Amino acid sequence: MVEDALVTEDIDAAGRLVTFLDEQDLPLRSALWLYDGDAARWRFVIAFQEERKDITSFYLDVSKAIHRSARKDLLDLAKVDVVDPNRSVVSALRGVINVEGNSRVRFSRNRINGVYLEDALIYRLSA
Repeated sequence: MVEDALVTEDIDAAGRLVTFLDEQDLPLRSALWLYDGDAARWRFVIAFQEERKDITSFYLDVSKAIHRSARKDLLDLAKVDVVDPNRSVVSALRGVINVEGNSRVRFSRNRINGVYLEDALIYRLSA
């Protein structure tokens, strides 16, 4: 099934996830919805402040924190991509765009440092 629309429910759930991760001492460097036109879908992309060799360990930490809290109002992790902040679209945007806290800034049809963003909804993006 194609997910070409970003719905309010997912937008709000992603914002709650960002706040939740901060509260769980898993602070994010970046959090944004990115639209992939080739796949016709939105993905919530996050990069943690902490650097690890194994990105998958972040999924485990987030999953454990959500399970412990029993929260059902957070974004489903199946819609989340954890990326390395130094080797991803996040690194191209750093230094050009700075969004602090848990905001919502729309960024569409722009090329930054050689990366074309068809559409993005940025919650946090720090240097």
